[in-house]
Amino acid sequence: MKKRLDLLCLGEALIDFVATDVGPLRRAPGFVKAAGGAPANVAVAAAKLGLRSGFMGAVGRDEFGYFLRDTLAAAGVDVRGLCLSEEGGTPLAFVSLRKDAQRDFLFYWTDTADQRIDVRDLPVSLARSSRAFHYGSISLIHPAMRKATQECLRAAKRARDVFISCDPNVRLGLWPAAKQARKTILDAIAPAHLVKINDDELGFLVGRRSLSAGMRALTEYTDAGILVTLGGRGAAYRWKGSEGVVPGFRVASIDSTGAGDGFVAGFLARMLASAGDPMKLREAPPDLEEWIRYANAVGALATTKRGAIPSFPSGKAVAKTLRTLRSRGGLKKAGILLSSP
Repeated sequence: MKKRLDLLCLGEALIDFVATDVGPLRRAPGFVKAAGGAPANVAVAAAKLGLRSGFMGAVGRDEFGYFLRDTLAAAGVDVRGLCLSEEGGTPLAFVSLRKDAQRDFLFYWTDTADQRIDVRDLPVSLARSSRAFHYGSISLIHPAMRKATQECLRAAKRARDVFISCDPNVRLGLWPAAKQARKTILDAIAPAHLVKINDDELGFLVGRRSLSAGMRALTEYTDAGILVTLGGRGAAYRWKGSEGVVPGFRVASIDSTGAGDGFVAGFLARMLASAGDPMKLREAPPDLEEWIRYANAVGALATTKRGAIPSFPSGKAVAKTLRTLRSRGGLKKAGILLSSP
């Protein structure tokens, strides 16, 4: 009998074709194939950090689908929830890196397997038997995966002991309209216990305002703890009225792909290892900033190599980095946010 999963991630798995040179896609001399998709990335990053993680979603029963299944399994991810479907192919994304290490995307994601999946082909029971369940918003765009996501959320909520995590991972180019995206995402974060977003996504969801005011505004839509990643500056948090900023780490960053996914995996790994029963986290836990610092380290290390899955560090690598920084006095205390309208 298999042990209970620590973390089940539901959503998209796709093929990233990453440009072999920096610059716009139209000037790319070639591309390198890589496994991608934010929830799939989180599952792999979590497995590398020692969690029993699983992935649930749908890809085509084609060579790219087999590649994704094999890549996830080789990383230690439980793939019982991955459906290889005859109905539709595997989604594709072409990615170019700019000189600032940020990315541009071009998606080929029409009538793919995830958009035609029948929820009965997915083992929804995994959602209620895992310690934590993680999802995004891309699986809410099309009716088939939206139904699967909603079924898994209901199963997790009914279990009453499953910690629910959401990273909206906003990709407006995939939505019919920005207004629909905003409403759907704000509705989708309501059942979560943790919401991780970046500062640009926060601005999109609640309007441009100060970081502290933006996080307060988001609490009108969810009771979740809120983590806002700030790139190299670190991450901010608001958790049951407590808020602050945990500084990031200076690294030789060459590719930001997967940094946010590594951050999520790092936070969940520390939380699940330290909290005992995460469902009892009614107030800001005393170790919250340490968990965020660990997550910052995972996210930072993920930017020092190209690609997402190949760049995710092991738990030993993260621990070594943190020990080195401590010995050099390089770990700064969190700064408290100034509350402003």
